Amino acid sequence: MSSEEMLYAQGAKIWVPHAELVWESATLEESYRKGAGFLKICTESGKLKEVKLKADGSDLPPLRNPAILVGQNDLTTLSYLHEPGVLHNLRVRFCERQIIYTYCGIILVAINPYAEMPLYGPSIIRAYRGHAMGDLEPHIFALAEEAYTKLERENCNLSIIVSGESGAGKTVSAKYAMRYFAAVGGSESETQVERKVLASSPIMEAFGNAKTTRNDNSSRFGKFTKLLFRNQMGVMFLQGATMHTYLLEKSRVVYQAQGERNYHIFYQLCAARSKYPELVLDHQDKFQFLNMGGAPEIERVSDAEQFNETVQAMTVLGFSIQQIADIVKILAGILHLGNIQVSKKFNEGSEEEDSDSCDIFHNDIHLQITGDLLRVSADDLRRWLLMRKIESVNEYVLIPNSIEAAQAARDALAKHIYAKLFQYIVGVLNKSLNNGSKQCSFIGVLDIYGFETFEVNSFEQFCINYANEKLQQQFNQHVFKLEQEEYLKEGITWTMIDFYDNQPCIDLIESRLGVLDLLDEECRMPKGSDESWAGKLIGKCNKFPHFEKPRFGTTSFFIKHFSDTVEYDVNGFLEKNRDTVSKELTQVLSESNMSLAKQVMTLEEIDTLSVDSAKSSTLGGRVVISAGRKQQGNDTRRRVVPSKQHRKTVGSQFQESLASLISTLHATTPHYVRCIKPNDDKVAFKWETAKIIQQLRACGVLETVRISAAGFPSRWLYPDFYMRYQLLVYRSKLDKNDMKLSCRNIVMKWIQDEDKYRFGNTQIFFRAGQVAFLEQVRANLRKKYITIVQSVVRRFIYRRQFLRIQEVINGIQKHARGYLARERTQKMREARAGLILSKYARGWLCRRRYLRLRHSISGIQTYARGMLARNKFHAMRDHYRAVQIQRFVRGALARRAYQKRRRNIIICQAAIRRFLARRKFKRMKAEAKTISHMENKYMGLENKIISMQQRIDELNRDNSNLKHKTSEISVLKMKLELKKTLEAEFKNVKAACQDKDKLIEALNKQLEAERDEKMQLLEENGHAQEEWISQKQTWRLENEELRRQIDEIIDMAKNAEVSQRNQEDRMLAEIDNRELNEAYQRAIKDKEVIENENFMLKEELSRLTAGSFSLHGRKASNASSQNEDDVGYASAKNTLDINRPPDLLSKNYSYNDSTSLVVKLRSILEEEKQKHKVLQEQYIKLSSRHKPTEDSFRSACRLAGRGT
Repeated sequence: MSSEEMLYAQGAKIWVPHAELVWESATLEESYRKGAGFLKICTESGKLKEVKLKADGSDLPPLRNPAILVGQNDLTTLSYLHEPGVLHNLRVRFCERQIIYTYCGIILVAINPYAEMPLYGPSIIRAYRGHAMGDLEPHIFALAEEAYTKLERENCNLSIIVSGESGAGKTVSAKYAMRYFAAVGGSESETQVERKVLASSPIMEAFGNAKTTRNDNSSRFGKFTKLLFRNQMGVMFLQGATMHTYLLEKSRVVYQAQGERNYHIFYQLCAARSKYPELVLDHQDKFQFLNMGGAPEIERVSDAEQFNETVQAMTVLGFSIQQIADIVKILAGILHLGNIQVSKKFNEGSEEEDSDSCDIFHNDIHLQITGDLLRVSADDLRRWLLMRKIESVNEYVLIPNSIEAAQAARDALAKHIYAKLFQYIVGVLNKSLNNGSKQCSFIGVLDIYGFETFEVNSFEQFCINYANEKLQQQFNQHVFKLEQEEYLKEGITWTMIDFYDNQPCIDLIESRLGVLDLLDEECRMPKGSDESWAGKLIGKCNKFPHFEKPRFGTTSFFIKHFSDTVEYDVNGFLEKNRDTVSKELTQVLSESNMSLAKQVMTLEEIDTLSVDSAKSSTLGGRVVISAGRKQQGNDTRRRVVPSKQHRKTVGSQFQESLASLISTLHATTPHYVRCIKPNDDKVAFKWETAKIIQQLRACGVLETVRISAAGFPSRWLYPDFYMRYQLLVYRSKLDKNDMKLSCRNIVMKWIQDEDKYRFGNTQIFFRAGQVAFLEQVRANLRKKYITIVQSVVRRFIYRRQFLRIQEVINGIQKHARGYLARERTQKMREARAGLILSKYARGWLCRRRYLRLRHSISGIQTYARGMLARNKFHAMRDHYRAVQIQRFVRGALARRAYQKRRRNIIICQAAIRRFLARRKFKRMKAEAKTISHMENKYMGLENKIISMQQRIDELNRDNSNLKHKTSEISVLKMKLELKKTLEAEFKNVKAACQDKDKLIEALNKQLEAERDEKMQLLEENGHAQEEWISQKQTWRLENEELRRQIDEIIDMAKNAEVSQRNQEDRMLAEIDNRELNEAYQRAIKDKEVIENENFMLKEELSRLTAGSFSLHGRKASNASSQNEDDVGYASAKNTLDINRPPDLLSKNYSYNDSTSLVVKLRSILEEEKQKHKVLQEQYIKLSSRHKPTEDSFRSACRLAGRGT
């Protein structure tokens, strides 16, 4: 049995052509036999058909892929790579699973869902960051991540080419790709550079997009955006961007088809006309350039809100208010220019119409408004709209224009002004986005029009399809290169893959005597016409195989493009290629009093992509939207429009720009996004097969599939292949330790043709259909093995039933024969005994069965209850543990947050208090150094010190008198009193020692807490250091801004210097007065302290003299043991506590030998004071270690500011 017969067996699923569905699924009713002339099939709709076949079977219908491969995220992994398989896989993913992205090798196929999809948020960006292409579901972010990773790894230039027809979602896909690069190249929150890059989109959409019958926001130009990255320590950061545009559709400014609109900016300006009354605007229906299509509104879009967004984006990108005002004036001038009425002119003295001339009224309101807005002479504008100049060698001739010629000149001027304005805006965007920074590497995003074919195809469609031919050629070469590189990497032998080469079609267009060459030659002819050019095409290009002439007439020609054959109408080709505009009208605008209008009209039209490598500072960002000449020299900003003889045509300039673009793409690593439009009705997830298959053919997806099918499209890793197909060979041929050998044995047993597979280093490569063949073999073997297993199982079941029946029959026969024998031998005498025996026997059997059954049921119930109880216990225990863990975790998090916040607050408070105290200390220190301050401070103290010295002398004399008196006291009474006093003092000292021990224990605990806090501060300091490094760049930028603010503050400080000096003088005077008062108060307090000490000495003396009769009196020991209560007058509080100096105590109490016991007690107290002092110094040292310095205070303030 051949492989075809095995694959096309009865019940196999196939695809057959269908008139409406393109392809329809069917099932084989009979197996295919080699040489058969037809196949009997049953379609999905239930119809029975016969499909005719050739005798060699070369036209067998394509097979459906196995169910395991349906819905794959990569089309090249399908076993059968053909058009219906690809189409079905896309339909399953899009319609059934609502997945809009699918890989096709290196291509990302994106189908427009016409619905909002939650696929582009910051969380999705983070999900795809760091994942290789293929790890997650297909996505535009996955493609962008692949490009960004390659940029980081290899530091090379890359490009993303987004193509598709209008309305397929090209612009949105390019926008999301740039959003991803802005996020990963900077941060998820927009920085200044990313904000500018993303803000350029609404501006370009306003000035370059318009509503068409296919798309409400159709891009009418091609755009190549370079995102510039710089390498910082191995990480690529977005530093700027540049933009290059192609083939702006200028004709839309003056003409729109039914159901279409002009560019969005005109309708936005009319919607916001109340903000600009000086523009004299009205509703859009009142302007000739805006009411042709009859569709002024777009559903669910507010033009006024869009205008605000556009103006805001222009402000972000550096447009000044004056620039924006001048731009809207130019736009309004274009609208009023279109409303200038060109009327008939009659010969003088008669009512006969002059067909060779026309007239514009001098008082035409729109003519006057246009002149006022553009700051040009309305009379000169009127003159050159009605006349044209023809130059000869030595003179020129003025010729009047007809109505048609005047209207064409007016429209050409409007298109020229808008094209120049568009070029100027793109130039400003490039200056704002690039900032003149050095370019390291870039990722280019190409948003370009897809292949177009309409009922009437003109010059625009020709250029678009020519660009797609060049891009398709570049794509084919790149795909072919990647395919061969994969084979070389795996080390397999391969033959050259035959792929479609569209070089002959490109030669038809751009070679000598090709379409563009003949078009340029005809444009240079004085009397060249579209018809004569068509005749030359038929005569010269008929030799090219991709060129066809029409059957009837000579007003069109056919070109066989890679996706379809297109008929081009030659009408208008020459005029669009020349792109002529009156030199005199452009000169009028060049002499405008508006600086922007003059600057716009003198812009040079250059290919910015070709001069980008030279770091040109040109304002021009548009290419090939109008005729022009390449810039020579260094002055690339502006020049006067060149003469007509030296101007390049649109086609030749577009050819050069396209060649520059292709050269840039060849120098990069390209990635491809093919956008598909599923339907024309813009209905969410609606699938139109005919439209989609046409786009798949046009955008190269099916060509990629064909190239893959020509090689080895199916690839399996050795472990995966082994696990799935190991049952296809005997166990003796399998070796788990050598899977490669095992896989080789499997393949070689079932696939005899060695050209159908290749063994690589890590994968097995199969030709198209071979995996499906192995799947069919595997299914057949499984069916065979299942049948064998089922037969064995059935035999076992029936044999066991037979043995049971045989055993039962034998038992019954045995008992029956025994019973008959006993009946014959015992007869009637033993009949009763037999009955009794049989009764007990049956009872015993029933009882035994019952006991066994009850025992079994009890055991089952016991185990079941135990299992349920254990499950319940485990669930309750897990729940309890989870609750406890949550409780502790929440508590720990709450305590940590509280401690961190409290610690930060304490640090900030301590730093601020230290800062204020240091400032006050410096100020007081500076004041204390002045001589006048010292003189004033000590002026009044000399007299006070003398008086206080005299007072001390008197007190000493009193003390000497008291000493003599105390010597008269009885020694026995004194000793008795001192013993009692010492006993009381000893108790007090013991209590004080216990208090000190408790204080020491508390200080030790506090020391441990401080040590823990120190360790935590060290950890936080480490984290702060890391954050400091990450924020260093941001602070440097802020430092520049602060420098500018400091300069302003210095200027303000100079103005306030005089008033500040006066204020400082007043403050110094107040401080001097305050310090004198404080010194005087301190002297008074010292005096009171000395008097109180003297009083207390007298009290002690009186108690000693009183003897045992004054036990309830007040004692000095009591006063010295107290720290908080009053011991005398208010001014004498705590004068005898542990803070008194020891020399004063010894001095006061050394007057008599009888007080020696008191002195000893005082010495004990002094020792306790010294211990307390030592502990206090240790505590101060430890606390000073944790005290924040000025630098730490600054860092803490910065961290706090950044957190807010």
